[in-house]
Formats: sequence, C-alpha cells, structure tokens
Amino acid sequence: MKKVLLCILGLLMSIITFAQEKVIGVSLPGPVGYFIAVREGMDKQAIEEGVKLEYADANWDPIKQLSQIEDFVAKKVDLIAVAAADSEAIKGAIAIAQDAGIPVIAFTNSIGTDEDGRYPGIVTYVGQNEVKTGALTGKIAKNLLKKNDAKVVLIEGVPGTPPQRNRKKGLVEELKDTNYKIVFNQTSRWEKERAMKIVEDLIQKNQEMDIIITQDDNSAIGAGMALQEAGLKDKIFVIGLGGSKEGLAAIKAGLIDGTTYMSAVEEGAVTIKMASKALKGEKVEEVTPMIQVEVNKDNVNNFKGEW
Repeated sequence: MKKVLLCILGLLMSIITFAQEKVIGVSLPGPVGYFIAVREGMDKQAIEEGVKLEYADANWDPIKQLSQIEDFVAKKVDLIAVAAADSEAIKGAIAIAQDAGIPVIAFTNSIGTDEDGRYPGIVTYVGQNEVKTGALTGKIAKNLLKKNDAKVVLIEGVPGTPPQRNRKKGLVEELKDTNYKIVFNQTSRWEKERAMKIVEDLIQKNQEMDIIITQDDNSAIGAGMALQEAGLKDKIFVIGLGGSKEGLAAIKAGLIDGTTYMSAVEEGAVTIKMASKALKGEKVEEVTPMIQVEVNKDNVNNFKGEW
C-alpha cells in the first residue's frame, strides 16, 4: 500500500511539475551557422533550468518576425527571447508582447540604437556591443599593418541589421584619428561567394588596397580566396569577425590574418539562464555583456570553433 501511495504521489508531482513548466518563445532572425551554435547552448541550458523552448526563424524578414512574435503572444508563452532581424522594425513586435504582459529578452542583435543594447521595458540584452566589436577589427588592422596609413576595403554584412550598422560605426570611429582610408565598401550579405566576387572585381579594376576588413568570417574567407587565386595574398591582409570553425581554420592556413571570437554556445546558454532568472522573479541587469577578443596566427590554437 505504501509503495502504491508513493507511486501516486510521484505521478502527482510529475503532473504538477509539467503544469508549471515555463515556455520560452525564441525568435531567431535568420538561418546562419552562428544561430545553430546559439541554439545548442540554449537547448542545454533549458534542460538545466527545466524550461521548454519553442523556436521560430524569420529568415531575415522583419514582417515575418513580427508575425511569429504575434503567434508567441497568442500562445501565451511565458517569455520571449528575440534576436532582431532589424533593430528598428522589431519595436512594434516588442510593444505587442509588452502590452500582453509577456517579458522580452533581446540577444545577439540588440533592439533600437543604444550601443550597449539597453531598450525600455525589456528584461535584458544578452550580447556584444557591436560598436566595440567593429572597433576591435580596426585595432587588429593596426596590429597587422604596423603603419600609420593604409587603404582599406570594407565588406559589410546584411544592410540594416544591427551588426552591419554598428560594426561599421565602431570601425570608422577606431580609424578616424589615423590615415587609414576606406577606399571601397560593399555588402556581401555575410556570403562567401559574394565577397569573393567583390574582391575579384576589385583586383580586375586594379584597386589599390592594403587590407580587407570584413564583418564576418565567411566574407573574409571569400576575400582571402580571391586574393590567393590572384597571387596577392602575401601582399594584402584580410580580417574576419566571429571566430567560426572555418574562420579559425583559415587563419591556420594563412588564408586570412585575423578575426574575433566570442562563444555562441555560451551566449545561447546565458540567454536562457537570464530568462529563467526573470521568470523566477530574480534580479537581472539590463545589459548582460558578451565580449569579443582578438584572434591571430599567434593565439589561434587557444580557440575552438563552434559554428
């Protein structure tokens, strides 16, 4: 009889636990490798926190992201974690969630224009200061070139996204007191093939350049490949950003010369950890910073690619 009662009690506790399980709606901006690693960190942390995650991917479409967040609101999820496809367009979706009394956490891509990611009413922003990350690519350029003047080619990411705008802002600020001049800039939309074509065209036009700074590792690799095929890689430096598996391997192979690194898995885990704290009523700071660091041929073996 005692065993039966214990079994019933266990069953009741399981039902109660299930009923209390919190649901977090996770809105991703687009299908890139970085967010696969972010999801890995989120999924692991969700198990530890005892929460359920529901994912939606906007495919870089702000209107689609708005619709997906409206769906989360309709489902009455307990919290929404969002990486904005567009930092301005997302504001309407955030207002809808807030009007419904659903707390919102921003991660990876901030909301609005604050460099640190602060935005009225959200629980916290988990991620990097993209302006500082852009500035870091400028510092890496200075470390590589070791001179006061240079011709810079800038290859940017998806236009309008927070990383594209803020990384450029940080780079320009870092270079403003130097004789480094951005002689050409164009978007590759984070795509290797586009970046490769951009650099091939520049080579054909005999564009003078000392260094190519890109906003992601994919573009850096594409640029490096174009230079290598033209026999110019030993004359022109290439900088990536992000510390992807391919990016780190490209540094080891001499295809690119530097990049930045921040753990995407850790960023995902920290996002869910902060979400869980908020759902428990615990204090969460309005900004939860993640920091990018420099990677070059001298320290590349200290880093492990995640995406």
